[in-house]
Amino acid sequence: MEHLVLKEKAYRIIKKKLLRMEFEPGSRIREDHFAEEISMSRTPVREAVNRLTAEGFIQHIPRRGLFFIKLEPDEIKDLLDVREALEALAIEKCIQRITPEQLAVLESILDEIEEAVAENNFSFCNELDSRFHGEIARISGNKKLLSYCSDLEDYMHIARAQEKVTHTRKKTTCALQEHRLIVECIKKKDLAGARKAVLANIMSMRKNLGLQLA
Repeated sequence: MEHLVLKEKAYRIIKKKLLRMEFEPGSRIREDHFAEEISMSRTPVREAVNRLTAEGFIQHIPRRGLFFIKLEPDEIKDLLDVREALEALAIEKCIQRITPEQLAVLESILDEIEEAVAENNFSFCNELDSRFHGEIARISGNKKLLSYCSDLEDYMHIARAQEKVTHTRKKTTCALQEHRLIVECIKKKDLAGARKAVLANIMSMRKNLGLQLA
């Protein structure tokens, strides 16, 4: 039982490090460094790394080692195609079910993003961006949809970091404005407007990554 607890703990810590972009996409990572950083033996760390490799966050290249994934343009395009379909459903269900308290949660996340921008904490902005979209999926009340969106959001977190390598403040500020428009449409129960706002947010990412014509 203790081993299972350690394995799960190692998995969560290492995954958080990856999603917080403590490593450059495409950079080499080492199990012994992980074990030293999180003060664990190599066994639970190796099992956690194997799990993250199976999930696609770490790439094993024979005779070269382990590398943090770097999403290629075609991979990001595929992710955004799926995201469009999932968020269209999520926003519809969210508008149907949302309570004033849940609306306040969405607005508070956007306020946190604004504060993080002011503090130049763009890594936290990415985390909050993921939380915002995850909250919309949670409000939908569809557990399967939430599960699919959650799995996708982990990859989107990495894609956003790659998107905002340059002009980070400008791109993050534009994304915040797009998210505020989404919330305004939700507040008004404007489904057509909300869908349009979500698509505009995704299109901005496509443009920033040079994928709009792909």
